[in-house]
Amino acid sequence: MANCVMRNDYKKGKYAMRLICEFGFDGILTLPIHYNHLLQGFIYKNLTDDALRTFLHEVGFQKGKRSYKLFTYSRILGKSRFNPEEKTISFYSPIRLHISSFVDKFIQDLSNTFFKSNYLFLGEKEVELRSIMVKEFSLKEPKIEIRMLSPLVTYRTAEIDRKNKTIYFSPRDLEFSEQVRQNLLRKYMVVYGKEPEDDAFRIDYIGRKEPKLSIIRYHNTIIKGYNGHYLLQGNPELIRLGYFTGLGSKNSQGFGCFEEINS
Repeated sequence: MANCVMRNDYKKGKYAMRLICEFGFDGILTLPIHYNHLLQGFIYKNLTDDALRTFLHEVGFQKGKRSYKLFTYSRILGKSRFNPEEKTISFYSPIRLHISSFVDKFIQDLSNTFFKSNYLFLGEKEVELRSIMVKEFSLKEPKIEIRMLSPLVTYRTAEIDRKNKTIYFSPRDLEFSEQVRQNLLRKYMVVYGKEPEDDAFRIDYIGRKEPKLSIIRYHNTIIKGYNGHYLLQGNPELIRLGYFTGLGSKNSQGFGCFEEINS
């Protein structure tokens, strides 16, 4: 573990990229409804650098008592069918997956593995890489409309009746935007080692319907997040950081990934 802790020096941000991967397969890919842990395992399994994989999985980049992995990914995108009796989802080929990171070696290692591997397995299903698009992200205006590709999670822990309770925030809650902003500021400190000169950031829900709640079981933990469309305003550097590391919390568990609307 000591060797891993020392790897806080992994280069961050120089080659921040997003991989948009398309995978094909024979037949149908059927996964449990709560498949986030399978996607996370798929990503970690295909990192060939053992030290990097162990560091991200077990340690991460430290900021006080918090740890940040600085990567995020979407849910599985593509045609699918929900099977309520079996509590599974069946996906039809092809499927797409967005994966992005602010850790240079993470993107380089993962893309090389995808290109070179003859056999890739998502759960127990063999999948084949059909294409990878590498996407950069720059923003000149301090405003952007986005859609979530995986639910956005914001929360705080409070002591209620002498027990620690997790309080999740809805986009309608007053604390929601500030919670997302504070999370980005901590990530900025992890990446750059200083506070941003401009710490302005705001997120507002702009969907026509009420925000859609997603309740995800990750191993034995229930996580609540929200999908939908949002307006981001503020320092373009903070928005860019959110694009590559995810908005809100629990990004490495498959939350907070977004794309620009009309992109």
